[in-house]
Amino acid sequence: MGIDAVITGDLVKSRKIKDADIEKVINSLKDTFDEINRQLLDGKGTFEIFRGDSFQGHLPQPELAMLVAIIIRARLRTYEPSIGLAGRIKTDKPILRAYSDARIAIGVGTTRYNADKITESQGEAFLKSGNSFDTLSKENERLAIMTPWENINYELTVSCKLADALISKWTASTAEAMYHYLLYDINQKELASRLAITQPGVHKRLVIYGNINSIQAFINRYQELIIKAK
Repeated sequence: MGIDAVITGDLVKSRKIKDADIEKVINSLKDTFDEINRQLLDGKGTFEIFRGDSFQGHLPQPELAMLVAIIIRARLRTYEPSIGLAGRIKTDKPILRAYSDARIAIGVGTTRYNADKITESQGEAFLKSGNSFDTLSKENERLAIMTPWENINYELTVSCKLADALISKWTASTAEAMYHYLLYDINQKELASRLAITQPGVHKRLVIYGNINSIQAFINRYQELIIKAK
């Protein structure tokens, strides 16, 4: 059996999302899974939403799991309430709370994958993802990983805490820029055109408020560790 990755997640405080918005958020999550599959996974990934606000994904390319997890969180953090925005000015200033976000835990290892229903699949990666997810709510964190290799776990546990601290400060505007930049691998000029803002505006969202250099370094280090280990 090969080494795969399993992502387990749920929406943070989904009951506080307004009734007018929850369907839009869930549908956007489904669209994000489809886009990730097309853009990054060559159609080989599988995602499933269950219990209304929870989800799980199976990735045969485990080195891409951290990038996928961060993209999912970026997309969810782009949302703001549809009610009560009249007269409100959007800002890129860091905030400590987003309207929607997710807790996501990654498990890396072997799997007995059930293509018909991912939530009925078993194996090391599923177990590690589930165990790692259980620690998130206890520690009030939103990003975690568990692999078969203890030295990698030690390094990535620390790195996840630091990355989570950065991601948790993204505003909707910053998250939108990070989402497009990470998923589509486009330069700042192309991103400025896509978002209909200036290039200096893109730089501010990515570099100053998004800390893209630190996030990208973390993603690259994760990929390097997993590729060497598997």
